[in-house]
Amino acid sequence: MHALPPMPPHITLRVGAALPAPVSLPHGHVEFVIGDVHGERAHLHALWQYCARHFPTATCTSLGDVIDRGPDSIGCLMDVLQYARAGRLAGTDITFHALPGNHEQMLFAPIFNAEYPDIFVAGGGDWLTPWLHPHGDRRRALLEAAIAAGFAPDVARSVLDHGIARWKPGADGRPPIATFRTIGSLLMLHAGINPTVADPVAWARRYNPLHAHDDDNPLWIREEFYTAPNPWPGGWFVAHGHTFEHRIPTTPDGASKPPGDLRPEGYRLGLDAGSSATGIVAAAAIRNGTVQVITAHETWDVPEDV
Repeated sequence: MHALPPMPPHITLRVGAALPAPVSLPHGHVEFVIGDVHGERAHLHALWQYCARHFPTATCTSLGDVIDRGPDSIGCLMDVLQYARAGRLAGTDITFHALPGNHEQMLFAPIFNAEYPDIFVAGGGDWLTPWLHPHGDRRRALLEAAIAAGFAPDVARSVLDHGIARWKPGADGRPPIATFRTIGSLLMLHAGINPTVADPVAWARRYNPLHAHDDDNPLWIREEFYTAPNPWPGGWFVAHGHTFEHRIPTTPDGASKPPGDLRPEGYRLGLDAGSSATGIVAAAAIRNGTVQVITAHETWDVPEDV
């Protein structure tokens, strides 16, 4: 792992204007936040390359859901776990954080909690099916999938061991993996916050990601969050994914933004561009008072009827 992969030639980046946003960050800090990837490895590499070229001292945070639905889930998972283990993007000074999404939860939680509903394959995880043997050993299946994808066996084993260890419960029954990240007034997590609680960070911190979802947690919440008036308690500016932004009404008549047109909505920024339907993966460079959205597209046109 000596350098980032090269810019994929079939990916086009579209860089939006810096838009005002109610977010406070330390002077000079750039947080490069990547939304739902869902197996689109070329898009992910293109966004990392853009970050390295234009924001070489940034901090990069992945909001999760790097796997499922797209063409290369195991490649995305291995890349993200390698950089998360190193704490930086390869060959750069960019600090890297990898938060889990609900799709990573569906993959890893059943390894350590037999009561977690086994919905991974039905939720888009059928890419792992060829390596899932009758006994359902996901550790072995992931290792075989990584080796089949071209990763050296020793590299695959060490990286996956690290990824699985992030979900292993400690003495208190909680795994060490963080489900959110904050800096200044920026709160980053996969799905959103409960807007009715007095302290959204304390609410997020209490959640044990090995537990089954009830839609009131940072990996699964939807309408209760994005339909609520804001600012939220604490004045947090929330960067999140999970819900395809194009399907969220943003006007009184129910209209929503076109695919790929992502921007702050009050005190939140949704970065799920619906990659499996649109071929778009979104990121944002967030600075004190501004948000700049960067989207990675396949070279073909975005469909108008997604």
